[in-house]
Amino acid sequence: MKSILRLSIVAIILGCFFACETNKPIQETSVDRVFKAPIVKNAPYSKLLVIGATPSRETSRMIEDRLILELTSMRVEAHSFVKESSSTEATEDAVLEIVNEKNIDGVIVVSLKFEGAEIMTRDERVDLDADVRGGSLLDYFRYDYREITRPSYSEYSVDVILVSDFYDVESQDRIYSVESSTAHGETTHKIVMDESKAIVARLRKDRLIR
Repeated sequence: MKSILRLSIVAIILGCFFACETNKPIQETSVDRVFKAPIVKNAPYSKLLVIGATPSRETSRMIEDRLILELTSMRVEAHSFVKESSSTEATEDAVLEIVNEKNIDGVIVVSLKFEGAEIMTRDERVDLDADVRGGSLLDYFRYDYREITRPSYSEYSVDVILVSDFYDVESQDRIYSVESSTAHGETTHKIVMDESKAIVARLRKDRLIR
């Protein structure tokens, strides 16, 4: 009976501790809308150019790099506009130069939109920290406990939408679009990483790539 009581006390303390640490919103990524042309005669595509269409060259490169990483993991050859071009803007001439040089058959243009932001402030709180003195790890009375004051802090999260437009080089038509969104994102890098996985998975599902 005493063992059960001790185990219950430990469980309650640990449960409270982890509940306090994990009650923030979880980042969630989903594919929301997809457009596909009725006829996509050149699919599946094997040599792609990825263009990050954002005001920041650094963000564009991050988007391109992450999407290319996911594409190459599917054994699809993909090239970054930022890395391949000396031009700071994705002009028609700059894009066509890479397309012709690398024999590109499809171009993906990715734009990023911030939908909202939220700042959550956590108040100062006191937690119990346990040190094992010996005996069974589940023996409550063999722990030394001390109070730890955790200072207040703020958490910043954003909601982001990535729109990826897929163009067929031969016809120069947009043949596919996928819109993915992330809620409660903490960093742009984590958002882009999760959305890139979702985008490439959808491209494969819809047979745009092998």
